[in-house]
Amino acid sequence: MSSNERFWFPDGSLTVRAQGTSFKIHHGLLKRHSRLSFDQDDITLDNVQAEDLIVLLEHLYHDVPLSRDAPFPRLAAMLRVTSPSQLDLPKMYDFASNLFADTFSSGPQPFTHPEDDLVAALALARELEVDESIRKGLLYSLLHSDHFHLEGDASIAASDKAVLDRLLASMVDHITPTLFTPAATPHRACTDVFADTWMDLVISPALLDGGVGRPLETLERMKNIRWAEKGLCAECVKEKEQEWTEEQETVWNMMDVWLDLKKKIE
Repeated sequence: MSSNERFWFPDGSLTVRAQGTSFKIHHGLLKRHSRLSFDQDDITLDNVQAEDLIVLLEHLYHDVPLSRDAPFPRLAAMLRVTSPSQLDLPKMYDFASNLFADTFSSGPQPFTHPEDDLVAALALARELEVDESIRKGLLYSLLHSDHFHLEGDASIAASDKAVLDRLLASMVDHITPTLFTPAATPHRACTDVFADTWMDLVISPALLDGGVGRPLETLERMKNIRWAEKGLCAECVKEKEQEWTEEQETVWNMMDVWLDLKKKIE
């Protein structure tokens, strides 16, 4: 058993052991924030990683407070160690959870996530059972990441790979009719505009960048086309923008079914 020099205080009143490392800290520091009792003056934390505990102590002693620009490993450590299954520090856990949710905020509008952290973030989200919408967004991002598309990338578990394969197939089946059928309108002239421009403005770009498997982004691109300049009337522009926004929401909600999230909740 070795002692951590940074967090071994001569006037400390609580000795904490984690993964073969001892810490001597001030008893009230943990007791004040945790739902756990910490009545003893010497405890061993079997389910806490020493490195995670160091991150927590750096925050508590104001050496390196957790902030919105914290790197993902630090945020992940704080989430684990403050969670109800470990030291149960509710206010700090809520703060870290909010940072996690902000970092990996998701749809139904298009979103981007830091790709290097996707696999670890998904594992952590499952471990801590965070909000389903965050896990859903992480899976959507993984589907469009190099982790999924590079041959031989073993970072994604085989079970997750199978889930992503099913998700991709479901999204393609769902969006194909919308993507490959020119939109119709109540006005013949506007319908003709779609018929004349749909291939160049909608289908071809989607085929070039894999948009058929990226429905949220594809629908957003369709909304952002300057349809009025192509001859569409203001009423039809507004109607289609609303329709495609609703379709983004439909895709996002349908992902609960495609990923069996509803089944897991029940």
